[in-house]
Amino acid sequence: MRKRAAAGGAALLLLAWIAPLSLVTARAQTSGQPRSDILELVSQPPVVEPDADLPIRLRVAGAPTGAQIRVVVRSRVPTRSDFQAAVTGRVTRSAVAGPFVTPAVPDASGTVVITVTTKDLRTEGVYPISVELVTDKGSPLDSLLTFVTRLPPTREFGPLGVAIVLPVGGRPALRTDGSTVLDPATAQSVLSTAAVLQKHAGIPLTLSPGAETIEALDAPAADVLRKAVAGRQLSLTPYVPLHPAEWLAAGLEPELTTELDRGTTAVRDHLATPDVSTYVADDRLTPEAARALRDRGVRSIVVPDNGLAPLDERVFNRTLTQPFNLNQVDGVRAAAADAALSAHAGQTGDPILDANHLVADLAVLYFDDPPAKRAAVVAFGDQAVEPQLLDALLTALDPAKNRILQPMTLSSMFASATVAGSRGESNGRGTPLTRSLKPTLGDDLSTFATALHSTEGELDSYRGMVTADNPRPAEFERRMLVAGAADFAASDQLEFLDAVRDAIQSEAAKVQPPPRQTINFTARDGVVSLTMRNTTGYPVRVFLRLQGEKLEFPGHENGVLDVTLTEETTRVSLNVRTRASGDSSLDIIVTSPDGNLVTGRTRVTVRSTAFSGVGLILSVGAGTFLAVWWLRHAIAARRDRRRQRLRQAR
Repeated sequence: MRKRAAAGGAALLLLAWIAPLSLVTARAQTSGQPRSDILELVSQPPVVEPDADLPIRLRVAGAPTGAQIRVVVRSRVPTRSDFQAAVTGRVTRSAVAGPFVTPAVPDASGTVVITVTTKDLRTEGVYPISVELVTDKGSPLDSLLTFVTRLPPTREFGPLGVAIVLPVGGRPALRTDGSTVLDPATAQSVLSTAAVLQKHAGIPLTLSPGAETIEALDAPAADVLRKAVAGRQLSLTPYVPLHPAEWLAAGLEPELTTELDRGTTAVRDHLATPDVSTYVADDRLTPEAARALRDRGVRSIVVPDNGLAPLDERVFNRTLTQPFNLNQVDGVRAAAADAALSAHAGQTGDPILDANHLVADLAVLYFDDPPAKRAAVVAFGDQAVEPQLLDALLTALDPAKNRILQPMTLSSMFASATVAGSRGESNGRGTPLTRSLKPTLGDDLSTFATALHSTEGELDSYRGMVTADNPRPAEFERRMLVAGAADFAASDQLEFLDAVRDAIQSEAAKVQPPPRQTINFTARDGVVSLTMRNTTGYPVRVFLRLQGEKLEFPGHENGVLDVTLTEETTRVSLNVRTRASGDSSLDIIVTSPDGNLVTGRTRVTVRSTAFSGVGLILSVGAGTFLAVWWLRHAIAARRDRRRQRLRQAR
């Protein structure tokens, strides 16, 4: 989209940076020209008032004898389209000042200084400056492209607000095995960012802290970062980066709440209390997700401009730099994060050059409509910001040096910038503009949700086995929180959850059931002595679930024995009553109190040699029958023998 031409005024904002961090500036030149990269920008004043001289300090390496530096100031870029064309190397605008030529001979400090006069820049605006290193014959050796801004001659119009949202964090430090290994590059990035923030302590901005990364910092690093963020706004963030809309679509609303709560707690405990009313969203934000955030207290949301339905260019013929309402989301004010601004980071491979382009782009936005109270949002998302870029950016936004750009926090931006009107009004009058969310297609988290719910169930069971002060459940929960990080592929997320379940089951398996054994009873009632082992190192509560068809358990008629194991070895006495003599199987299943987590199984054989009442009666009856039979048989046999003797005697 072509933007409205800049308004009138005069002065010069030079976009280049301090010597320690400023070595390379814009390198945009036509294809086919030689590139030796022997020309570097060392420093330039951040701003120059009208008609002031502009000193440019350059470093020249290996230039041939007779080489010269040639500087040309070209006509201003009136629109963002013209600016983008210049940034990408299509510098076709005519020269308005110069050429300024000086020999490429370094002074004692190793630099070449060339002075550019700005009296020929008759209107305010952003001007490209071409810097060339040429031979004594005029052949090009190397070139740079930077931008300068001629400021308005008066302070009639207020500055453009600039709300920077800076991420602080990186890929999760927690590993699948439960160890914490903070990536050295992430740790160094955090420390470097903190150093730059401390250097520019007076420049307000908003930080989006990675809570899990903050927790993983060692004490000295956390202390450095705590001092650096003092007095600056911290936005609401989950424990790890994630997409709320995807979690809600997968039925993970309670889990999303936990992620946000844990993120808030971690940031508060290690840095400072975050502003839970402000949230920086991604381009997948849905009305449902926005309402869920509102219901937990969010009142201001930043949305990437590619996550919003486009504006009518016939009404909005310039970049919108004012808050607005969200369709289907009452009670929330929103602002668009300008993707073209944040895209300058990493665009050229040179952080100083990237900062140069970013601030020049902001200056173009200022000239779009100076009278309005407007603000641009530069949200870097989750990408790490080079310390050199951040230092150069904050240097250029210093109010003592720059009167057209005013750095501010998101809360200040929402409080000061006037709400855009539905008909393009920028003065705060008229019906407020309402924009619709247009989320990009998100990932299907249904498989992850199923695995997460399963893991939550096992963790709940394990939590019921241990005392409230046991730290292990919190460790497992933290690993579950990290499993949902958007940084992970779907397979990585499932691997994380698998590892958590394995760890829970491994811990539960340290509770060993009684060994298999045979117990002899000489009476109907007896006591079974069970020996259990607990090698966890902490108290564990388990249920022994008893099963035996020919057995009864006096005192535990429900077949459940509640046992707390406080020592490594514990003897448990179980009263058992047999219903019959002989062998009876006693099956014991050791579980968590809720019965969902099984730690082990065993079988005890109860052998009873006692008589039952019915058996005794039958035995007595059988004995009596045998005795009577034997007596009758003996009497009959004696009678037969007597008769036989009598016959023989006759």
